[in-house]
Amino acid sequence: MVLISEIDRQRITAVKVLDALGYTFADGEWHPPSEMTVSAMQESDRMHALLVERADALDGCAQSSPEAKEREIIADVLEAYEAKRWSAGNECGGKG
Repeated sequence: MVLISEIDRQRITAVKVLDALGYTFADGEWHPPSEMTVSAMQESDRMHALLVERADALDGCAQSSPEAKEREIIADVLEAYEAKRWSAGNECGGKG
């Protein structure tokens, strides 16, 4: 049985957080994300929030309505985005 120490858990978590924030590890060093990457992530997260709000507004609409189809499309987009954006299942800062 392999025991993982508290410091190992902290290191594993730190790597996950750095990776989620867009840092890369190369040549023995962590490299911060470029400003363009950070800006693109922030913009994508804003779009995600707007889509979640729209999906919430469409909640409870009639099954065969155009709104139901719109909500279905939004749900597919959100699911695909979330799988890519938070592939480790956790959002830095709380989600997951």
